[in-house]
Amino acid sequence: MNEETKRFVTSKFKEYYNRAMIEPPPDFWMREWGFVLFDKYFPMKLVMRRHTSFTTKDEMVNYLRENAPAHAYYSTALYKYPAADMAKKGWLGADLIFDLDADHIVSEAELPQYSYEDLLKLVKKETLKLIDFLTDDFGFAEKDMELAFSGSRGYHIHINTEAVRGLGSRERREIVDYVMATGLDLDSFLVHDLKEKEHGGEKPGKGDLRLITEGWGKRVRNGLIEFLHEIADMEEKQAIKRIRAAGEMDRKKAREILRIAKDETVMRRIEQGQIPQFAKPIWTGISKTVTKIVRVESADRVDEPVTADIKRLIRLPGSLHGKSSLKVKPLTIKTFKEFDPLADAVVFGDSPVEIRVVRDSAIKLKGERYKVEEGEITPVPEHVALYFICRGVAELK
Repeated sequence: MNEETKRFVTSKFKEYYNRAMIEPPPDFWMREWGFVLFDKYFPMKLVMRRHTSFTTKDEMVNYLRENAPAHAYYSTALYKYPAADMAKKGWLGADLIFDLDADHIVSEAELPQYSYEDLLKLVKKETLKLIDFLTDDFGFAEKDMELAFSGSRGYHIHINTEAVRGLGSRERREIVDYVMATGLDLDSFLVHDLKEKEHGGEKPGKGDLRLITEGWGKRVRNGLIEFLHEIADMEEKQAIKRIRAAGEMDRKKAREILRIAKDETVMRRIEQGQIPQFAKPIWTGISKTVTKIVRVESADRVDEPVTADIKRLIRLPGSLHGKSSLKVKPLTIKTFKEFDPLADAVVFGDSPVEIRVVRDSAIKLKGERYKVEEGEITPVPEHVALYFICRGVAELK
């Protein structure tokens, strides 16, 4: 980014911060703040200015308006002395934060196969799964969860209730392990139906197995039913390929799963929480397949370092992302479902700006698709110009 382009971007970010109504996080005066500015090092080197604190909302707002940072962060932790060096801050607790990003879901090798729009759809799907885990399995109320689009390729979930602030790194890792099904023994959710009676008491019968429908047992049952209905509607070749890809099993077992999916009588039993005895030999393959589908999917993990780190900095909702020009959009559970980041997180206008393209790129913003090629000089709407410039695709003409 040359100096003229940098001055242009800085001026536009400043215009945004001068009109934006940004709310600080709860207990903001007890948090450390960090900023990356459009300084002489940017974007080759991102210099974080940390150990800042604000005692009033006006101080925070004035800082944003005067400095127009490329990136703005605050600590998930609360401190006695937030502006002091780390060793002297006096940790008091921390919010519970989840960070889902496209590069956690798709491996680095696979990333080139996806468009930016496709990646955003994938990460939104996994975020919905995580929300379901947090509400159903952990009992967090929707009102206690704050969401934000990261401004780039993912979403953050903030839980800042007193109940979570005292959790240590180990307890936070256990939450990630649960939603990722790490070390989960699904056989523990299977029990024998008690059908036969002997000498006035019950003994395990030789009939079906029953799936305990609590926690992960419920998720596996629902996911199993959905998956079996899905493959039953496919052509055989496609269904076999789908089963094998999801469960990494041989063709014979995949065919047996497909046969079960097409058997209405068996499906009725499964919908009642029963696993037929004849299906037990392929249970491992089925359960692994379904677990992979219903867990919060990741090429590695939900970003465990973010969740486990009790002193992490997280992006300020309402601020701008310096590598996209998009807004770190605050959301609720209800608004999240209809949220379109490539329209709803765009904050700049449509006035034409002439850019010089330095590498090929394409994007769909506010419902319109734009494609540019290296060496091209072209006028584009302001919000498109800022997106391409922040992505390193273009310079100001």
